[in-house]
Amino acid sequence: MKKLYSVFMMSLMTIALSFTAKADITVTLKVDDATRLTAYYQYYDATYNTQQVDLDLTQFTSEQGGSFTIPGDYGYLYVNATTGNVITYAMNETTGSSASTGSSTYFYIGSYAGAAQTISVKSADLAASRTASCTVNIDDASKVNMTYYDGTKVELINGENIVKFNPQTESQFQISHTNYGETLYSVKLNDVAQTDSYGRYYVTVADGDKLDIAANFPVIPASITFSYGANEAEVLGCISVKVNGVDVTDFDGKNLSVMMGDKVTLIGNTDLYNFNYSITVNGASQYFYGNYEFTVSAETNTVEVNATKYTTYNVSLTVDTPENIEAYAGNSNTPISLTAGEVATVALSSNSDYINVRPTADCSIVSIKVNGTEYGKENGYGTSSTTIRNLKENDQIIITTKKISRDKSATIWVDDISATQYGYSCYRYSDRENVTLISNEEVAINFDDSDNPYYMSFYVPTCCAIFQNGVYNVPQYEGSTTYYITFADGDALKIYLANEPQKYAVSFTQNVADAIASVSTDGQAYANWSTGFTALNGTKVAVSIADEKAEVIVDGEKAETDVNGNYIIEITKDTNIVISDASGVENINIEKIATKNVYNMQGILIIKNANAEDINTLPAGLYIIDGKKIIRK
Repeated sequence: MKKLYSVFMMSLMTIALSFTAKADITVTLKVDDATRLTAYYQYYDATYNTQQVDLDLTQFTSEQGGSFTIPGDYGYLYVNATTGNVITYAMNETTGSSASTGSSTYFYIGSYAGAAQTISVKSADLAASRTASCTVNIDDASKVNMTYYDGTKVELINGENIVKFNPQTESQFQISHTNYGETLYSVKLNDVAQTDSYGRYYVTVADGDKLDIAANFPVIPASITFSYGANEAEVLGCISVKVNGVDVTDFDGKNLSVMMGDKVTLIGNTDLYNFNYSITVNGASQYFYGNYEFTVSAETNTVEVNATKYTTYNVSLTVDTPENIEAYAGNSNTPISLTAGEVATVALSSNSDYINVRPTADCSIVSIKVNGTEYGKENGYGTSSTTIRNLKENDQIIITTKKISRDKSATIWVDDISATQYGYSCYRYSDRENVTLISNEEVAINFDDSDNPYYMSFYVPTCCAIFQNGVYNVPQYEGSTTYYITFADGDALKIYLANEPQKYAVSFTQNVADAIASVSTDGQAYANWSTGFTALNGTKVAVSIADEKAEVIVDGEKAETDVNGNYIIEITKDTNIVISDASGVENINIEKIATKNVYNMQGILIIKNANAEDINTLPAGLYIIDGKKIIRK
């Protein structure tokens, strides 16, 4: 037993991975002659390594054959004929499916067909099996390649050849020129001309047939006549030609004199003309994408061209700073000449009605307007290339640009970048400039707004949680580890790949309408605070109050303010930040209180007819008792 590795078998491995092992397969093999055949089978072991087992065919020659077991759900049985022999019959009798015959064959053994399968293979002496013959007449054997169906070469000489073949397995011959790309002049079967397929003939013969193969073309002149239909006056000149690889400089577009056997290449001017992807050569329509080659095999030839000329027109292009971009008309590789303060006239064709615009190094596109309307803004501009499509005659294009300063900065910290099994991607989306992340270190990046967003993807990490200025950043979709991060100046990004960090829900309750002026997290403004967010443990949330009468209460305690008068809350648990009216808030002597109803700041009854003992059970916070705002500490 030995291991074999190959590209073919590795591709089969992907099939194996999709199966769950169920049961072994018993194969009964019957062969007629162990001296004329060899065989082996292959399967995958528990670690998906390919295993090969050679078979001693002397154990399989009886009428009942012999059996062996392929471990698992499937495998492959290979049978080869030894030198001078041929396989004449190959059948999986269980499935009723036949395999190819000739020098070798193989069977896919799958459990879908049952746990037991029977395979029969018969053979013969190759020379003895070739009971039929045909006559092959050939003018130049050095230029002819003739093979049996299995690829075995037929040895030929100039003149008459008697070629024997097995009428059951070898009746079809393949005939071609010995040089790739060259063609034979003619192949005839019993005086009937045969048609080639891309220079190769597939000819099926019977016993006693005659094949005539002419490799050499006769040395006689030939002609090609070109026609263009009703559009001739408009499109004459749309085709140029080469003969045997040499340009024909005096081609008048209508007539061409050549020799039999010449190679003629037709070249269409696809920039100015539409050929509808086809051209007709000697009555046969051929796919034509601007280039077609054929060998002249008749004295008189015709080429029919059905082309139309593309219309041409002008558009205008203005760029504020020409050195900031490169612009190209249609599929041209020549940049449009641009001058500051001047309008450039650009010639386009209906075949290529677009202009490609590409920012130069460290520059970006700010705006593109076509006839005063912003073009492609939804896709963004930045440092990406932009194609302005569907331009019409006299359209006016105005482009504004800027030099990228990258004067903004942010930091990216990751706990352990090695916690990804297959690495990561991290780059600014504008020009794919990579960022190298370092475990447990802050990496500084410099950027311009046009560099946003940054693309980040982590391939099979232990975990994945990203916080921007302390706020949890939602991935591209649920369960994804791919992110598009838009940075602001001073942002701090923290990435956890090895261990999930502590994070808490932060919500807001406003008892005073529009009291909150702004919210920031870890020193950076956070716009969507009203719907709440998830914050990293230790994040500092700062709340700025617009109403002087309002105050911030967290867990019954008034939050502290910093030197700028902002309320600062450090997040160490799930936190609800309450904004209340500070006016009219009183302390309460619980011992002197009579029974009263107690409401929260949302007006919801908490305790009906509460006494001092009941109120003492309340958590610290603001309440309404007897129509007054009361703070319990």
